[in-house]
Amino acid sequence: MFSLNIEEIFYLHNHTIFKYLYYLLNDEKLAEDYTQETFVRYLNHHQTIKEGADLAWLRCTARNLAYDHYRRKRIIQFVPFLQQHEEQASPSPHQWLMQREDAKILYLAIRKLNITYRDVIILRKIEGLSIEETCAILGWNEGKVKNTLKRALIALKKQLGGEMDEE
Repeated sequence: MFSLNIEEIFYLHNHTIFKYLYYLLNDEKLAEDYTQETFVRYLNHHQTIKEGADLAWLRCTARNLAYDHYRRKRIIQFVPFLQQHEEQASPSPHQWLMQREDAKILYLAIRKLNITYRDVIILRKIEGLSIEETCAILGWNEGKVKNTLKRALIALKKQLGGEMDEE
């Protein structure tokens, strides 16, 4: 198996890390700054990272930077990025407004969850990562990821008044 160079890793994962940080921070400028900081740290530590674990390391580092930011500010807030640019079909104006309103309601409900629940929902349901990838990023075992996700979805369902599709 061949190894990617640092420039290829950057171009391959830059958008993913930025989007993840934007979900956590809800601040484009801050997400840009921490994306840059994540890759600076990668540049300094890439020799020690296991081959194939680059993205997990980058996500974990980005997550730690976001958490450090919140610790310094002593605030916990979360309003994730609405993925308008990722819509597959062009909805009618009414459909677009309804989808946007539904997303807003969902994200406001996620905002009310504790940070652990938010993290696992972002990684598993929004980012679509596997259980193994989520374990690597959060430093948890498989059982904890599954149980926390189950509890997080129950808490989210309560926030939404019992109305929630499992996907």
